[in-house]
Amino acid sequence: MKYTSPARRAAAAAVLIGALGATGCSAINYQATTHVYSGSDGTMFDTEDVALRHMVLVAGEENGPARLIGLASHTNPAAQGPVEVSIEIAGDTLDLSLEPGEAVNLEHDEELVVSAIDSRPGSLQEVTVTVDGTEESFNATVVDGTLEEYRDLLPDDFDASVLDHLEHGPDTWGSGAAHHDPDDDGH
Repeated sequence: MKYTSPARRAAAAAVLIGALGATGCSAINYQATTHVYSGSDGTMFDTEDVALRHMVLVAGEENGPARLIGLASHTNPAAQGPVEVSIEIAGDTLDLSLEPGEAVNLEHDEELVVSAIDSRPGSLQEVTVTVDGTEESFNATVVDGTLEEYRDLLPDDFDASVLDHLEHGPDTWGSGAAHHDPDDDGH
């Protein structure tokens, strides 16, 4: 039997504990970097050889018109021909024919304005996608003109009154707990 000094055993134990500690977190905890998600305001959806990215409906109000923006792409560049895509929202439809590897920007290349959606801004609206006869559904994000980058995309004019609740006043300065007099110059 071979004798190992206590110092050598302690060093080996420290290395083992360190190695287990370094790998233990990733073994039992959720790793956000392994989760596929849409890193924008919109929704992503994949079906057959079609990928829909950043799908957002820009609307001023519930039961009003909305504009669909996002990207639709044919993800199989080796396909033998185009894929036929139909996007339906609340009874209105946009039909696309995508060549292999082609991407269509719904903000610049094509436009789908829905006459009346069922959802209000801040919620989700059902979207039905048909690809070469196969139908699936997903929920798209509904936004309004609160964020400036969406204002020019609204089907109707922007109603600035939706921003009234964002105005700062004496009760919302800082944390809102302290009284602030806007006429007081601090002297």
